[in-house]
Amino acid sequence: MKYVLVFLLGAITGGSVALLFAPSSGEELRANIKTQADAQVAKLQSEYQKGMQDMNARIDQLSSQLQASRSKQPMGQSN
Repeated sequence: MKYVLVFLLGAITGGSVALLFAPSSGEELRANIKTQADAQVAKLQSEYQKGMQDMNARIDQLSSQLQASRSKQPMGQSN
C-alpha cells in the first residue's frame, strides 16, 4: 500500500511540474502537432505520387523495350 501511495504522489507531482513548465498550452501543442502531421502527410503523398509516376514511366519504357525485342526475333523462336 505504501508503494502505491508513493507512486501516486510521484505521478501527481510529475504531472504538476510538467504543466507548470510546459512551453505552450495543450491546445497550442495539439495545433502544432496537427500542423506538423498534416505537413508530413502532404510530403509523403507528394513523394508517393512522384514515385508512382517514375515507376509507371519505367514500366512503359521496359514494355516498349520488350515489344521491340520481340519484334526483332525471327518467327518460330521463343525464349
